[in-house]
Amino acid sequence: MSTDALEARPKRRRAETVERLLDAALETFAELGFAAASVEDICRRGGFTRGAFYSSFRTKDELFAALFARETGRELALAEQQLVGVEHEDDPVTAAVERCLIVYRSDRLWILARAEFALHAARHPEAAVALREHEDALLDRTVALIENTLARTGLRLTLPARELASILVALHDGLAFRDVVRTSDGRTEPSTDLVRTALLRVLRAVTTG
Repeated sequence: MSTDALEARPKRRRAETVERLLDAALETFAELGFAAASVEDICRRGGFTRGAFYSSFRTKDELFAALFARETGRELALAEQQLVGVEHEDDPVTAAVERCLIVYRSDRLWILARAEFALHAARHPEAAVALREHEDALLDRTVALIENTLARTGLRLTLPARELASILVALHDGLAFRDVVRTSDGRTEPSTDLVRTALLRVLRAVTTG
């Protein structure tokens, strides 16, 4: 085995450990709440010792930051993938909405975990500052996605791209949490029609060709 391969193995194991810790944290925060969940609860669910946790993260807040980056990164990557080739559609706005509806069907566990951290941040100023930083980073990436899509379609905005990004993120979070509550009985369907109508009305109002 080459030296490079030997050096890569510990990095790969650490990356796998981090992923399993994030998975365990996601489930634990959603089930117990951020404040109530302990490091021990997370380690127990993931099959780790406290040492494994502290070799990767100093605090639960730091762990949540990594979880936020992973989950929102996945959502943005999905949106980016769905928007590939949208400039070739006869109606790019409608096509973009239809393609991105899947992004608004957020994972129940992540919505619950994110809501739990928001409650924690509302009571702890340091956590609130950190959450704003996480959300600003999400907005930066959303703005980049919007501007890239606009450049390809030739559409223009009647407001700054960051304002549109803030609106889309707020819609995503509000409607996703609404669906988490409404569909918890296992019988109610997600409000896809409402999402479609809201997105179409917003995008039609702020884009010109």
